[in-house]
Amino acid sequence: MYGAVSKDKKIKMALKEQLETATKQMQGFEIPAMPAEVMQLQALFQKTEFPDTADIADIIARNTVLSGELIRLANQAQFKRKDADEITTIRGAIESLGLLRLKTVITGLAFKTLVSDKVFDEVLEHTMDVSNVSAELSRWVDGIVPEEAYMAGLFHNAGAIIMSMKFDGYSQIFFNTLTNCYTGILKEIELFGAHHGVYGLLVAKKWQLASMYAQVMLMHHQKDFSIIKEPRAKSLVAIVQLANAIVGESSFDQYNGDEIKLMRKNAQTELMIEDEIVDEIRISLMSNSLV
Repeated sequence: MYGAVSKDKKIKMALKEQLETATKQMQGFEIPAMPAEVMQLQALFQKTEFPDTADIADIIARNTVLSGELIRLANQAQFKRKDADEITTIRGAIESLGLLRLKTVITGLAFKTLVSDKVFDEVLEHTMDVSNVSAELSRWVDGIVPEEAYMAGLFHNAGAIIMSMKFDGYSQIFFNTLTNCYTGILKEIELFGAHHGVYGLLVAKKWQLASMYAQVMLMHHQKDFSIIKEPRAKSLVAIVQLANAIVGESSFDQYNGDEIKLMRKNAQTELMIEDEIVDEIRISLMSNSLV
């Protein structure tokens, strides 16, 4: 029909308007900046393909909180060899994780250290659980490695974290999106002019995150996976959605509403992961064996 607007174009128009609104809302608010140590690491990685482990450790050691997060991550079940001893040093963590994994996760760990004392505990706990479950789920997904899924989990709710720092009383609005994962987003748009995925794009831009992570941040409540064109981004969105459902089912009975059940079904179908695997991961989460 003449003058008709395609579905994709409508989505882009709506997104543009929300992004403009979110940008205006954030005027005068400073999104946490990337720590100097991470920028120094990025410069080192760009300078040489195989930097010296001692040089990497020296940079990370300047940030004690980041150092602790790295060592903690290296000791997690998803990233540590089963027969390995406990890792207690920065250098040991670097050597255990390997350079490729370190490059992937260090930015997400840095973001966590910056916001951990600025947001309500529940959102951070939820984010960490989703990160751990996402890393575990990735083992059954072709083309995605655990550190990528972990990174996606760490950043997927960055927009909600920023909104909780900016807007008083946002916590209840956020928790509504966990239960009502589709209609809750519409409520955010009604109240704030944009949902937390759009606010997440502002973080992705400031932190210069890869496109697939930005897409996860924007579309982790997306019902129609056909809208996501890039295959790895689509897989990561599905992983994060399924991880959210598992965490919700493991934490609170009220998360088991119709919308979260539909999200789980859609994500599980997209990933082709069997119920038995989901049940095993849920049990591992509840027994704290993923950390």
